[in-house]
Amino acid sequence: MSSFKIRKAVAGMAGFGTVPLALMLAAGAVHAQDADSMFSYSGFGTVGATRSSSGQGDFVSSLYQRSGAGASRSWDVGTDTKLGAQAVARFSDKLTGVVQVVAMARSDNTYNPRFEWANLQYAFTPDFKVRVGRTALPTFMVSDTRLVGYANTWARPPVEVYSDIPMTNLDGFDASYRSHFGSVINTLQVYAGRTDINTVDERGQKTPTTTIRKAIGFSDTIETGAWTARIGYLQSDVTFALAPGFDLKVAQKSYSVGAAYDPGAWFIQGEFTSVRLPGFTPTVNGSYVTGGYRLGNFTPYAIYAKGTSSNTPALVSYDQKTASVGVRWDAMKNVAVKLQADRIEPLKGTTGYFTNVRPGLTGSKVNLVTVAVDFVF
Repeated sequence: MSSFKIRKAVAGMAGFGTVPLALMLAAGAVHAQDADSMFSYSGFGTVGATRSSSGQGDFVSSLYQRSGAGASRSWDVGTDTKLGAQAVARFSDKLTGVVQVVAMARSDNTYNPRFEWANLQYAFTPDFKVRVGRTALPTFMVSDTRLVGYANTWARPPVEVYSDIPMTNLDGFDASYRSHFGSVINTLQVYAGRTDINTVDERGQKTPTTTIRKAIGFSDTIETGAWTARIGYLQSDVTFALAPGFDLKVAQKSYSVGAAYDPGAWFIQGEFTSVRLPGFTPTVNGSYVTGGYRLGNFTPYAIYAKGTSSNTPALVSYDQKTASVGVRWDAMKNVAVKLQADRIEPLKGTTGYFTNVRPGLTGSKVNLVTVAVDFVF
């Protein structure tokens, strides 16, 4: 099965979401329906272990993780390990609800389960749908499945792109409209909302949240045959609580473009993003290209990713490149085992995307090995 077909199948398990209170109200309104046909349940997870060759900094899969492999510990199981469960409620042909809960390493140094999705969808037509509640932030090509390791070939999305916008959801609404032009399908999605991100200080104590307000954006995806292309835009007001009583407010803007070709036996995919946070970081440009070949149940693959920033004065700067090779083994129809090796190099005298940095990381090259078991149920 192609990687895009896997992603669509896994995303389909989630439907399009439910706020718990709204779910109960809607369930009461349609209590006469058969419960077995109304509700469905599914889940996903990853058990992973990552080893770093460097003790001068922690490799993390998201900038909002507290620690990872490297300075804190040579082997780390929290970088990629996660567990998710979701319930889908189909109240009618038009009204659908989803609650998705995910437990993973968080920015507040916990693994507590949290609502990743919680929304209601109403389909005015099969091609025009509106969701209200907590929805996936459609920033990237694999936004809907970025946390579902089984849905993707790699062990994790490249941090040089996906860590630039680490938020995965918004509280608000979105609307999508699908158009058909012969063999071409065009899906336009617009959205608006807000979210908060908890952070921790060097002692592991919670600090005031980073707040994202007035977030609005769109994405447009074109599919035809084995081709998929996508563009996206997001803007928001971001407030960083840098110290008690001192907040930094910036206007964030980001742009993204991506494309993939997947005829079945092999695939190639790439994305480019540009994120602007004036006064906090310079303009950060991230890109990657990945490709692989399917040999029965085995898929060897390679990834090259790079993140660069402008010379604008800023508090934080990210510059890094990573070359990766790996293999995915579909051991069972719902279980995939992955082995991935990364060669990471911080650039331009920066510490790249590492955290808990110690002297000696700048200018070094870090070798990373990851073993992961992804599953869906």
